[in-house]
Amino acid sequence: MATEYQLRIYQVTAGRMDEFLEIFPQVVEARRAVGFDVVGAWMVPEENRFVWIISTDAPGGVEELSKAYYASEQRRAIEPEPAKLFDGIETKIMKSVPVGETRR
Repeated sequence: MATEYQLRIYQVTAGRMDEFLEIFPQVVEARRAVGFDVVGAWMVPEENRFVWIISTDAPGGVEELSKAYYASEQRRAIEPEPAKLFDGIETKIMKSVPVGETRR
């Protein structure tokens, strides 16, 4: 299977970004424990947005690994519940495309 990527965009509730950033390492470890790779993470402070990309080349792709992630003890142990810190979550499955030679 080719690597599948998922873009995850969180609209963090105003005033809760620091709280989310404190638990984010636990989220990353729980994702990695079921087989995800973390490509990168970014925040847009003035918009209370947090953006990250995860990937996998496991059979079943992001959808199957996500089921394992949400069912895991490690994920259920994260407090506060991450989703309670967001006003919205948007996700998109992405496929990579060749970008050619890098020029400087």
